[in-house]
Amino acid sequence: MLSVKLRANLIEIGKLINYINGMCFRNKVLFFPIFAILAAQVFGQSPVASRVENNEVHYYDSLHEAFEAASGLSIDEPDEITLLADITVSAPLELQDNQHIRLVAEGSRTIMRGSDLLDFPVIWVNGENASLTLGRPGTSSTYQLIIDGGYFNNPPIIANTPLANVSGPDSKLIMYDSVIIQNNINSGSPAGTSTYENGSGVFIRTAGDHQDRLAEFIMRGGIIQGNVNNVQSYISSGGGVLLAGFGLFTMEGGVIQNNTALHAGGGVHLGSRASFTKTGGIVYGSDAPEGLRNIAINGMSTSPNVFGHAVNVAQPGKVFARYRNDTVGEDSYLSYIGHPSEPGIFGQGDIWYTPTNILRRNLIIAIPSVLVLSLCVFIVVKKARQKQIKTVAGTEQAGINGLAAELTVHEQKVLELLLTDKSIKMIANALELTYAGVTFHSNKIYHKLGIKNRTELLVKYRSGNK
Repeated sequence: MLSVKLRANLIEIGKLINYINGMCFRNKVLFFPIFAILAAQVFGQSPVASRVENNEVHYYDSLHEAFEAASGLSIDEPDEITLLADITVSAPLELQDNQHIRLVAEGSRTIMRGSDLLDFPVIWVNGENASLTLGRPGTSSTYQLIIDGGYFNNPPIIANTPLANVSGPDSKLIMYDSVIIQNNINSGSPAGTSTYENGSGVFIRTAGDHQDRLAEFIMRGGIIQGNVNNVQSYISSGGGVLLAGFGLFTMEGGVIQNNTALHAGGGVHLGSRASFTKTGGIVYGSDAPEGLRNIAINGMSTSPNVFGHAVNVAQPGKVFARYRNDTVGEDSYLSYIGHPSEPGIFGQGDIWYTPTNILRRNLIIAIPSVLVLSLCVFIVVKKARQKQIKTVAGTEQAGINGLAAELTVHEQKVLELLLTDKSIKMIANALELTYAGVTFHSNKIYHKLGIKNRTELLVKYRSGNK
């Protein structure tokens, strides 16, 4: 048992060490507080994490306590926490509303998923307008921060959730070099955690579907590897990264490698309402060496939902998804902007593939059958259209004659020529109008007739004379 006087002396010396450490922190000088750790060991407890507040270093017995004490102002002014020891967590490291934390490691440190933490992610940016920054730029040789799902433990840990989840509206997870997210397997979700059941490495989805307040994962470096998504459901996709409702993944650097998805998107998988922008980094595909390639297990099936060893975009309601099976390299740019009710927008100039590329290669075998089928369909459609035009022409002619009285002189002349086979340019020359002028009058005519375009006009109103 230490005497009261010795305890007091240790406290005073500890304060001195804290002061020196704070001075070093302000001047960006690396100073490892050996005495503080030794003193803590004397009392039977080594500190797990530290943070600086008002130039004073504070030590914590758990990383959760350090997270709770953090008081960062913004994503640009986070509260920095240093992990001092390898730890196993039994509860998620969760960020609340308006919390901003940067997590770094002293040396090489690992945060391991505990065998009793199966139903929630290890890293959970859950609060609104919250941010968690893993690592910092330009320190790749100083430390290594590893977040491990424990899949390669003995016995292996098989969880029901991804390893990291970003769900808070306006929330962000930022990742730099010397950070590794790895070795997590997601095998399904129990009741009550459906929002977080998919993906295996990182899962991004804005809770509550706030389409104007995105949850975002910004990858500027680091590695996402060795994750397996084995969810037995429709969206059993996204081995490395999965994006769902109004999630945004901005990839500026880093590597996504050696991840596996049961269906689609071994490296990255996007739902229809998610968005993805890649300006750097590498997502390895099926052409990469073993140990690097991302894999979609059923990735070569003819179903549009199981393509994309490297990257896959699923659009419910559309026959074909778009995907990349090959490695998407450092200089390859990809982008996709999701939409809540319509098909999303793919970036102009991006290289994407669809299942039609594979089907086209097999088309030569079926050319005779395809030609015969096409001819039959053409004949049937042509006869049906001729019959429809003939029937409609008689019933609708009275309607168009009655409408003529409501048209202006220019519109009447334009209408007469629209019912022929003349092009817009030919109509413009015949009436001595500009191309834009004919288009303007045409649109007014379509509006008055309650139709959308010239094709509909010809079907409904042309009497058969050219």
